[in-house]
Amino acid sequence: MILIRHATLVTPTTQAEDTAVLLDGRLIHSLGHDAVLHAPPETTVVDASGLLLVPGFIDLQLNGAFGHDFTADPTTIWPVSAGLPRFGITSYLPTIITAPLETVERARSELLNGRPADYRGAEPLGLHVEGPFLNPQKKGAHNPAYLRLPDDTAVSEWSPQTGVCLVTIAPELPGATAVIEELASRGVVVSAGHSMATY
Repeated sequence: MILIRHATLVTPTTQAEDTAVLLDGRLIHSLGHDAVLHAPPETTVVDASGLLLVPGFIDLQLNGAFGHDFTADPTTIWPVSAGLPRFGITSYLPTIITAPLETVERARSELLNGRPADYRGAEPLGLHVEGPFLNPQKKGAHNPAYLRLPDDTAVSEWSPQTGVCLVTIAPELPGATAVIEELASRGVVVSAGHSMATY
């Protein structure tokens, strides 16, 4: 067990001074004022005097960091993940933008092969695939050469279990409704984006 003592605990609704938090593995066992929360023998104690203890950030769209771009090189997911906790990010969705579909497959393989030995860092929860089913009139920085109409065969292997958690799509494109329904039926969150759809 780990006991974090003397922290200023910040939650969405309050801030509590001189708080202690007892962790049992990955779970919060108990928390309370430092003077009343005691830990069993053999507990590792961390003094957080003068520090804030806050929930970790979850980033839903991170294209890369530290000079790395996940679309250019999906193998950089793990080195980037290792550097994110120092900025408060504890989990995130590595984002692959419009590219050949093989790039998504390489990124899925990178996640499905699992973390490297002795890995410590943020948890990649699954990919955010932003494109290639985007409206060319709203392509932004996406390479128009790789934009395409939605096609359910292109996403036939996409699901949270196979590494894809979120897909951004322009819902007004021909074929988009079927792809959205198919992805949603598998538990993928579908986001409307880069779109000319009206309200």
